[in-house]
Amino acid sequence: MTYNDIIAEIKSNLTGNADKDKAYLIKQFKMHNLKEIHLELGRLLWDLMSDEEQKEYKKAVIQDIPVDEFIKSVYSYLNYGDFETALKELEDYMEILPFKFMEDSQFDYFYFNNPLEEELFRKYFKTPKEMKVIPFGDEYPRVFYLYGVVLMNLSEFDRAESALKKALSYNPVSGEILSTLSALYDGNYDLNNLKKTAVEILKFSYDPREIAKAYRDLGYCYYENKKCNISKALYEQSLNYENHPRAQIELQLINSYLHIDETDIKKVLNDENIPANINDDILEISMFLALDFEKKNLLNQSLYFYGVLYNLTHDEEVLTKINDLKHRL
Repeated sequence: MTYNDIIAEIKSNLTGNADKDKAYLIKQFKMHNLKEIHLELGRLLWDLMSDEEQKEYKKAVIQDIPVDEFIKSVYSYLNYGDFETALKELEDYMEILPFKFMEDSQFDYFYFNNPLEEELFRKYFKTPKEMKVIPFGDEYPRVFYLYGVVLMNLSEFDRAESALKKALSYNPVSGEILSTLSALYDGNYDLNNLKKTAVEILKFSYDPREIAKAYRDLGYCYYENKKCNISKALYEQSLNYENHPRAQIELQLINSYLHIDETDIKKVLNDENIPANINDDILEISMFLALDFEKKNLLNQSLYFYGVLYNLTHDEEVLTKINDLKHRL
């Protein structure tokens, strides 16, 4: 029998009695091994369930899914622009599976993507309670981040900001989360928060694209406040990290009517208390981690942090070290 014949026969045997039909469909699961048939049986069984049974079934399914697998499934919806389905999945997940690392009287919980972020956090933040680092792989805080991203794409900006700030509370040095917040503020023409967030990105980010975007955002803020000489310096500074078309276009516009000599970028930024260089702490911690992992013969981890250093500095000695380590792998 073909797939269509089997499904047609199964449907013809349904009686309309929910209890009998559920028992019959469960029996069919044991009689057929084909995945496509199991999927259709699942759909038929779902339609026969009461609201309470559906909720319990979803709870059982979600509890069996590792959080990293759930996050991958949400990204698949985002990649196809299916934000409504992504939102439903996220809200079901947060409702059915209580968050594992909520605040309590003893611990403050944090999640970091790598040791660099953890060391930056320890240097710049103090916690009133005992600090507890969520194990790598238990990416529950990322659920809040994705929730914020989905809400942003659905123009639910207040709820998106709340979700992103919740995600940020678990990792205040995350350039990714800060950059997403800056995109939200940019879209809402919230120049005050856009400027504050850009400065935080320059303090903590080790991604050249995030750093370049932060300088462009600051350039935009100063341009809107009629401070074109500062705006020009910021757009020029952004080009040191990413040759982005927006920076080129804005500089052409400013230069078309602002006739000034070559800008002393560092002086202009220092006068505005805006970092003109990569945070030294990021460079020092990255170098320490790269050397420490190399000493322990953990070469992939060492390469990662040498890569961070090279992307930020383009130091030829670091590039030589990277090439040497690659030969040793």
